[in-house]
Amino acid sequence: MVKRPKPKTTTPAGSGDDAQVAEIKYPRRTERRKRTRAKILKVAAQQFSDGGYGPTTMQSIADEADIHVTTLFMHFNSKSDLALSIVTTTADELRERAANARGKVGFFEYFRREVRTLVDALKSSAQPGLMFWNTQRGDNELAFAWTAFEREQRNIYAEFIASEYGIDRANDYRPDLIVSLVLSSIILAHKKWSRAPGKLSLETEVDACLQIAETAARKMLSLDTGE
Repeated sequence: MVKRPKPKTTTPAGSGDDAQVAEIKYPRRTERRKRTRAKILKVAAQQFSDGGYGPTTMQSIADEADIHVTTLFMHFNSKSDLALSIVTTTADELRERAANARGKVGFFEYFRREVRTLVDALKSSAQPGLMFWNTQRGDNELAFAWTAFEREQRNIYAEFIASEYGIDRANDYRPDLIVSLVLSSIILAHKKWSRAPGKLSLETEVDACLQIAETAARKMLSLDTGE
């Protein structure tokens, strides 16, 4: 009996295994690609922040990043893909910071640190990734990106609270309610500050609003919700 040769199996290009093999086989090429991607994200975040999402084009991003537009499309399929990638990167960084803080500091201290960093970014264009936060909220065309980021942000913070206070989120609304409360306090303070540029201190407004929110949140956590 003649044995038939087994058919060869092929792996789709760009699969996880292919990417791992390429990273091992061509480490310099992989590192260069990572640097290019990071540069594109930084430039895109800055342009979205400075000129708005709508007017920004893939060509303008490629020009400032000093790459050919074809290279840009090798990394990102579209402008919306770019915006969502910025969101994903920002959320991943947030998740890592939260994970590192758990067990070392309480949620409210950690959150104040996050807010201080955000306030500094909102007053300066030195951190385009964080400046993108402000742009998302004010640009209707970026609503999809803001929604994606806010969902991740709320989940990360609620998990932090639930872990610290031993709360089961599936049966207790408090972690999610507290996240809504403290985030709303920051947004309210920022709105008040932005309506009176040069007349108010952003730090003062944020601290005052957050203090009220934190006091209410701690009272909420002290409630006995057991039946």
